[in-house]
Amino acid sequence: MSLQQDMNALLHTMHTQNAMLTLQLAELQNNPPAATPSVEKKFNKKVEVVADPGAFEGDRIWVKANWDAFADDFEVATAVRSRLKGSVAGRYAQVRLQECYTAGVWPTWEDLKKEIGKYFKVQAERDWARQQIRSFKQRNMRMDDYVTRFVALSIQGGLGNEHAVELLERNVNSRIAEQIYLQDTRNENLCNNQELVTLAHTGTHYKGSGRWGVGTPWAAVS
Repeated sequence: MSLQQDMNALLHTMHTQNAMLTLQLAELQNNPPAATPSVEKKFNKKVEVVADPGAFEGDRIWVKANWDAFADDFEVATAVRSRLKGSVAGRYAQVRLQECYTAGVWPTWEDLKKEIGKYFKVQAERDWARQQIRSFKQRNMRMDDYVTRFVALSIQGGLGNEHAVELLERNVNSRIAEQIYLQDTRNENLCNNQELVTLAHTGTHYKGSGRWGVGTPWAAVS
């Protein structure tokens, strides 16, 4: 199937979905449900458990590439929200569609990006970073480059110190991890432990209490 055929099929699917949503919205108008709490109050906590909010990013690219297929803000909003995935994201879309229909006001594309990004983008980036860091092995990467990128991922992923330190020791070169335990210098603080890993790589270690900043450096180990 050619690219044009793929695009035509997707466009047809989107128009079908829009037609179904229009019927659903008409039904809501004829039989309005009870008042719904504001979206801010209803979703500001539930959004934290969205399993895969990142699915919106790919769909957004498709919408931008096919902008001319949508005649107005109503079609844009219904098309994008109908493609949000996950139980929380799906319910969020239903509530917002209902609120917009009741008010008769539909967000522009720029406003829609801000609205959805407010609830889902940060969580998507955090989930991505956590997924990346679990399999982020050092392999042949320079130690200083590896540690810098690892710490950046741990911050972006919002990892706690203990979990980050455990992953750092698990993913560095096995010989470096062995040096850390042989020297008894393991530290539960990520900032200190990244220095520990770097020094273990260069061969410098300390005798003394086994904590950073205490003791006298021994000669470098070959």
